[in-house]
Amino acid sequence: MGVVLAISAGTAQAGDAAARHIIGFSPDGAYFAFEQYGALDAGASDSGWSQIDIIDTRTDQFVGGKPILVVDETEEAILTLEQARAQAAAQAAPILAQYAITSPAEQSASDKFTFPGEMVAYNDISRLEQVSQKWLSPLHGETGISTIQLDEILAASTSDCSASFDVTRQGGEKPLQGEKAGKALGFRLTLQGQDGKPFKILHEDKTVPGSRNCPTSYS
Repeated sequence: MGVVLAISAGTAQAGDAAARHIIGFSPDGAYFAFEQYGALDAGASDSGWSQIDIIDTRTDQFVGGKPILVVDETEEAILTLEQARAQAAAQAAPILAQYAITSPAEQSASDKFTFPGEMVAYNDISRLEQVSQKWLSPLHGETGISTIQLDEILAASTSDCSASFDVTRQGGEKPLQGEKAGKALGFRLTLQGQDGKPFKILHEDKTVPGSRNCPTSYS
């Protein structure tokens, strides 16, 4: 069981790139939770923020209709990162307990150019994305799989997201192919053998669900 995280223009906060923390799945895999957190560039000092997403994996919808977000975007913000994370965790605790979301997910692969649990400086985001080329590397010994590749593709959407992902194709990135009107940025996840040839498609978006808003990147 696995998950690919989408970076959406609708939920991203200003400042450095968010760190992420995988909270885990419910025992039956029906619910998944993770946290994104970071610091804003507002006010005299950086203000912390935290967002916990609890997702029903069967419907691809947020439990409660929206993520749990703790943020203070005022110029006088004094909310520290530790305070924001503690407040978000307190709000999420009853829901996590209700669905028994306590089992940590086993991480079988990781994007080796981004770092779960660490915030990345804003100016480094584009450079890291270009270098990584969306390649993932196995973490657990010999699996018989050389690579897991994540490709960004166009997929049908109820919203026209072409403006949001056109902005992301700058800086030498491979342009998206196909008609863009009425589409959104989706992804394809492929297993590749030792010879570098794909032998199994794990997932390929045919439509992008509305719960993702207008994604600008996947990692």
